[in-house]
Amino acid sequence: MARFDRHFLEETKKKLDVELLGVASVGQSHSAELKKRAEALLPGAKSVVAFGKEVFKELVALLKPGKEVGEAEGGEFFGPHCDYLNGRLTKAVYDLAGMLRKEGYRAFPLPAAGAPMDQRFLVTLLSYKHAAELAGLGTMGRHSMLITPEYGPRVRLAGLLTDAEIEPSPASKKDYCVNCDACIRACPAGALQGPKEGKAYAINPYACRTYRGSGLTCNVCLKACVEVLG
Repeated sequence: MARFDRHFLEETKKKLDVELLGVASVGQSHSAELKKRAEALLPGAKSVVAFGKEVFKELVALLKPGKEVGEAEGGEFFGPHCDYLNGRLTKAVYDLAGMLRKEGYRAFPLPAAGAPMDQRFLVTLLSYKHAAELAGLGTMGRHSMLITPEYGPRVRLAGLLTDAEIEPSPASKKDYCVNCDACIRACPAGALQGPKEGKAYAINPYACRTYRGSGLTCNVCLKACVEVLG
């Protein structure tokens, strides 16, 4: 059996061609939600592996909250860019799943397109961004996205559940949102609010989805955050 320590993780990150790779222990995690959802998908899961790839800053710079009917604008390149990154991430997930299965472990791939969502309450079967936070890739911002030390919020995420015990990654504890509400002020849907004490963010997911579903190019909160962080 292979030894799944931090050296294994660093070597695997290079092989898979991903910028970010972290691990959270399901059993040792303080998150009851992670334990419940991981167990529901893969009974006996011991580790959740979080994958991340950088979203290019050049594409983020073109995002804006609206456009004229029929207008072609640069922000429309953002979707295809993320689709490409999603494909690369999903391949990395399945490559690692194959490696683990050859070692005799079980693996449940979590493709980059996202986990199935309960459309009644807009809740996913497993939140990639929260899993990535537990895996040490970053911390949650007021826009409800993961903020990483390397790329800020400019990341796409994917994941994998396995019954292999992989050494957990150290937690990231930095709060990037101290004295900053740029994303809240920038949100054209008014979906973001100042969070309550002890919470990282407050978002009205229905307002966000309705605005994005109207055909407008958005992700303006992402752009506002990138402009602050540099």
